[in-house]
Amino acid sequence: SFCERILKDHGLDIGLPTDFKLIDQTSAWLLVRQNLERFQLDYYKPIGNPAKFLHVLIEHFSRCKDQAISPEDYLKYSQRAKEDKDRLKEVALAYNTYQKLLLENSVLDFGDLLNYCLKLFRDRPKILEKYRQQFKYILVDEFQDTNWVQYELIKLLAAPKNNLTVCSDDDQAIYRFRGASYGNILQFKKDFKKAKEITL
Repeated sequence: SFCERILKDHGLDIGLPTDFKLIDQTSAWLLVRQNLERFQLDYYKPIGNPAKFLHVLIEHFSRCKDQAISPEDYLKYSQRAKEDKDRLKEVALAYNTYQKLLLENSVLDFGDLLNYCLKLFRDRPKILEKYRQQFKYILVDEFQDTNWVQYELIKLLAAPKNNLTVCSDDDQAIYRFRGASYGNILQFKKDFKKAKEITL
């Protein structure tokens, strides 16, 4: 919701329409299903019921977004791969088609909110500075449930003062299936060496 508010206010600064709607997985599935002919699938060409594999495809794209992997990044990776080049290229092109479909219909998914907000902060430093001034102290609860992109946003917002507190419990890391990374806790200790650790 934080990213959604920011993009509604500043999306135009990176070429996004500010009247976008948020799309859930079911609506994303319907959008892909209605435009299946645009996905040039050969390796993954569905046999029988063409809709069966769509959830898996959309979920894969979602995992990519959790790691800030764009369709362009995926395509570059497929070109460097030593094996399965054609298969990886097909998935990369499908990912690109999916992103185009979302933007053509003025809809964003959860991963888009995070990634476009990250892009906004990286590309528009004055806007980032505005929010750094607004949020002088940052508290992140349930830090163990953050994914890589969320952690990158937190680091950008907290810098340079790093008035940051995170609360986490590795025994309660329940969102790994949604891209949450326990590695963020370990990385936090490396990134913020001066942080004081308090065990409750």
